[in-house]
Amino acid sequence: MQRTAKQQHWCQHVTSWQASGLSQSAYCHEHDLKPNQFHYWKQQFTALNKIQAPKPSPSLSAFVPLSINSSPLTTSRLTLRLPNGYELTGIEAEHLPTLTRLLEVLL
Repeated sequence: MQRTAKQQHWCQHVTSWQASGLSQSAYCHEHDLKPNQFHYWKQQFTALNKIQAPKPSPSLSAFVPLSINSSPLTTSRLTLRLPNGYELTGIEAEHLPTLTRLLEVLL
């Protein structure tokens, strides 16, 4: 199937967003895109398998040991270190539901 210019435009943005590491909101802001339109097209491409969601390699999605530092400065905050070197720091109890959703998307 031949893509229209509009489909090609949005396909390029969705693909670029996936490679950017930015949130959808940040990517849309940076590229002056309407978030609701971006979301619509992302759903369209995903549903039609026109853009394959990046599949994490086994080493990126595997669980890693969690170390807890009991020093007084870190008792209220957590740091999540992923095998690929990324770190999420300063996680507080109130952010755990958001972190859970993020991990569901990433893994």
